[in-house]
Amino acid sequence: MASLRSRLTAAVMVPLLALAVTFGGITCWMIQRSGAMTSDRILVGSVRVLSQATDADDTLRDRLLPLAVHLLQRRSAPVTHYSIWDGDRLLAGERDLAPPPQYDTRTGSTTRRLPAASFPRTYRNTPLTGGYVDPRDAGGVIQPAYLRDGRLRDKPVRIATEIRRLHRNGRAVVVQVADFVDDRWAYQQTYFLRVLGAGVLIAMTAVLLFYWAITWGLRPFASLAGQIETARREPPPQFRLRLEENAPREARLLANSFNALLARTERAVDSLRQFTANASHQMRTPLAVVRIHLDVLERYGPGSPRGATALQDIGNAVLSLERLLMQLIALARTEEQGIAEDASFDLAAVAADLVAARAAQPGAASLDIGFEGADDGPLRAAGHPVLAAEMIGNLLDNAVRYNRPDGTVTVRVLRRAGRARVEVEDDGPGIARQDRERVFERFYRAPTENGATGSGLGLSIVRALAERMGAHVQLEPGAGGRGVLASIDFARAPASAATEIEQEAQHFALATAC
Repeated sequence: MASLRSRLTAAVMVPLLALAVTFGGITCWMIQRSGAMTSDRILVGSVRVLSQATDADDTLRDRLLPLAVHLLQRRSAPVTHYSIWDGDRLLAGERDLAPPPQYDTRTGSTTRRLPAASFPRTYRNTPLTGGYVDPRDAGGVIQPAYLRDGRLRDKPVRIATEIRRLHRNGRAVVVQVADFVDDRWAYQQTYFLRVLGAGVLIAMTAVLLFYWAITWGLRPFASLAGQIETARREPPPQFRLRLEENAPREARLLANSFNALLARTERAVDSLRQFTANASHQMRTPLAVVRIHLDVLERYGPGSPRGATALQDIGNAVLSLERLLMQLIALARTEEQGIAEDASFDLAAVAADLVAARAAQPGAASLDIGFEGADDGPLRAAGHPVLAAEMIGNLLDNAVRYNRPDGTVTVRVLRRAGRARVEVEDDGPGIARQDRERVFERFYRAPTENGATGSGLGLSIVRALAERMGAHVQLEPGAGGRGVLASIDFARAPASAATEIEQEAQHFALATAC
């Protein structure tokens, strides 16, 4: 598996190498173009120098011509290939460099004229006459210097040709200078190799520099990986990632997110550990009661007074254990139940169904359970109707279980500040101020006057569900300072129509665990 350092280096170097290859190709093309143009300029200049030397006076021609040939020799072409023809007679140079096709060797005349050689204009843009700066030098030029491709000694050559009429005898002579193409290519190839060598050197240097730079840039992440690996081999009691003060922002974001995840995981593990311990403790009590009373039944029999009492206590313990298990299942479902963003329900309908179901249960006959609905029709709230019924049902169960005999329980739904609200109020002994927040902790039970027992999970479930639906639950003293007023403020319902879940909740009574 490739490392991140190698992947980043490759990601940077691939486009860089592509640009380098493109730049090298453009550079070689420019070298080829410049070399060819320079050689063509030299050829044209050379043929003009020889043409002027050929047209010199008889006393100077024999001296100027060898000097001109010597001046035309250069490092890339130490041997100058040229020829000067007067008709079919070679005046100087190489015989193999024959006159061009448009020159008639029998008469010495030119059958047609060709365009003169032209090159890109320089910034000076000096005007020329027949290819010459001085118009007097162009006197007698029949065919200005031009370029053509040919062969010399069975090798391709580039030839510059000029036809001039000599002023001393009026005859037209052909002056030619040739340059082998392979000499040009060999000369240009040296520059191509230099460009290639420079490109390879730059690429190797760039790879090393980029690799070092990326290694330096990834050093904070390497430090984080090292800390995690060390913690994996030797787990500390509490592990947190640490970075230097000048660490980059991306590394700090990663470390902070990882530390937040670790903190959340630690809290979840601690909560699970505490939950498991408390659950096992709560389940141990009814199981112990069942075990003891089973011994009583075996000893005295079910028909004895002690056996009858034992059977009654076993039933109560089983009910307590069943209630505890159902509460644990409901608490676990709060983490699994998904809620759509546009889910909504009629709070008044859900609360009314719950009150009707609870009023018919045993233990509620001695209480006055009432319901007060909103006067302006359905009261829509955001969330899941089943989860909302679970919350209201737990509050209603607490109001019934911990109330005084012949007490009153009132469930009301109303609209407050544009949000749906449900209140469950009783006139029982109430909850002390110091316990109103603690009762939301798992398995915590506030002291009660009537000795009623519970699992200590009902209000924990209410708060967990409220947080999932974006609702807010709180406990306050009831009217006149008596009892408890438990309220849930739900989030605003979306403007969309009732969902399929809401329709099912309106057609069927919602039954929740007690």
